[in-house]
Amino acid sequence: MNSTILLFAQKLDINVLHFISSHTSPFGIKLAIFASSIGSPLSFFLITIGMCLIFWLHKKPYHLLQFLITLASGFIVVYLIKIFTARPRPAEALIEVSGYSFPSAHATIATLFCFIIIFAYKSHIKNRLLKFIFILFFIISALAISFSRIYLSAHYMSDVVVGITIGLLISSISVFIFENFFGKENLI
Repeated sequence: MNSTILLFAQKLDINVLHFISSHTSPFGIKLAIFASSIGSPLSFFLITIGMCLIFWLHKKPYHLLQFLITLASGFIVVYLIKIFTARPRPAEALIEVSGYSFPSAHATIATLFCFIIIFAYKSHIKNRLLKFIFILFFIISALAISFSRIYLSAHYMSDVVVGITIGLLISSISVFIFENFFGKENLI
């Protein structure tokens, strides 16, 4: 049974990759490269430093600590899974990529990053429309970064879906733990 599911997933991955690669355009590739570059190590490092400063300036040490621990957890989990599974990347990537494919670190970290920002700031936005736009912006950002990896053939669809799932799982666990065991009053 497990081998049947695995074969189905591999076939689906290949079919999706071929479908998307047959529908790429020069503009789409440029857009995907831009979205993917937001998740590059240098960009991500600079954005993370910026978010740390924002949390610090807004006097949110609770969320700063949660943000850093959650991101570090995501990196460690993805790194360990990549080493354990050692899945090669698609051969026909449109950008230069290295390392293993499964799971997508871009998808995992983008999901973690955006979810924690939503969690930290959604209660500060009182206007329902602005809150909706704020949440939607970060969800679309995480999905755009994630999808760009498939569009550029840097990852299979299953790499990205599992990356998003890991990101949601780790960030949900983080929120649960911080809300239930480390009250804000203890960390401020």
